[in-house]
Amino acid sequence: MTSTTRRATGRQRSRHPRWWVELLLGLALFGVYAALGALPLPGHDRRALVNGESILDLEAALRVDFEKAVNHWLADQGWLTVVANYEYAFSYLAVTLATLVWLYRRRPEHYGWGRDAFVVLNLVAILCFWLYPVAPPRLLPDAGFVDTVRVGGTWGSWGSPMVEGANQLAAMPSLHIGWAFWASVALARAAAPRWAQTASAAHVAVTFAVIVATGNHYWLDAVGGVAVVWLGVVGAAAWSVVRSTHGGPVIWTASEGRRLWRTRQYSYTDAVTETAADATTPAPVKPAQLAAARAFVADHGKPVKAVVQRIGRAGARVVLVGDDGALGDVVVPSVETGEALIEAVDGVEAAEWDAETVGATVIGAEHRRRMAGPLARR
Repeated sequence: MTSTTRRATGRQRSRHPRWWVELLLGLALFGVYAALGALPLPGHDRRALVNGESILDLEAALRVDFEKAVNHWLADQGWLTVVANYEYAFSYLAVTLATLVWLYRRRPEHYGWGRDAFVVLNLVAILCFWLYPVAPPRLLPDAGFVDTVRVGGTWGSWGSPMVEGANQLAAMPSLHIGWAFWASVALARAAAPRWAQTASAAHVAVTFAVIVATGNHYWLDAVGGVAVVWLGVVGAAAWSVVRSTHGGPVIWTASEGRRLWRTRQYSYTDAVTETAADATTPAPVKPAQLAAARAFVADHGKPVKAVVQRIGRAGARVVLVGDDGALGDVVVPSVETGEALIEAVDGVEAAEWDAETVGATVIGAEHRRRMAGPLARR
């Protein structure tokens, strides 16, 4: 590999989305929330109360309406009530922000997926708040709930000037649970250290207890929060398929230069040749590249689907999908060389990133660990 190619490869590995673009995206998302919340809807407040009472009636019919019991218990606990109030006000914000920053800084290959899932889940939740307003238990008249946060005068929560304009008729789904659960999913997908994943799971459990005990949510709101996270994950996956089908990057492949597969003395992520990618005459396929592709076929079965993707100045990548769903790749100096490689290796057939090819891939735990890089193995 030439020094020029190494420099180009290094730039690809270290590239992050521009932070100010991500910040603008967050502000735009908040703008959508504020704009929809400001739209006047006839009978909005009344519908929110009716919907809240309906949820409480449904839980009572199912004999799982335990919210009032735990709410009254917490209201008498003194310092624990104060701790729960502040957990409700701030912990989900801190955990979500920390997860986004960690993905951006330490797992950039997973950041795009995590951000997309987060945006989708919030857009779905915002639409639910607008179409199906729900008053929390603490605002239901004559329901007998104690508003522990307001009574305690918790700074930064309901009853304080900091959130005076917040939409309080947005109990379903619970974004406290949605954001906390999203963080757990994102950390697991990005192969975060086990202590971080365990702490995140504990945070979800504590948040569930707090949102119910403080009278801010019904337990069914938490189910709604998990549901919007699922929709966010599905939406992010669908978007990645759309991008890959139209020639965009495939989210499952590692950044340029990282070795995903090793067999015998060959790496499926092979060396880039010394010929520049923009050379006028396509470089011939090198023996090491042929050997790497043939070894992949031998290890993972025929037929092997092969997709050629241009990777800028570094050349092109021939992404291989084995008959068993395994992923590998061979880096070549040009698209033409990649096409020649496919023709030269028996059992390899040209493909595109369509639904069939994407659906044929199997991403195992070991593959995810390798994609996460050496930091995940510390």
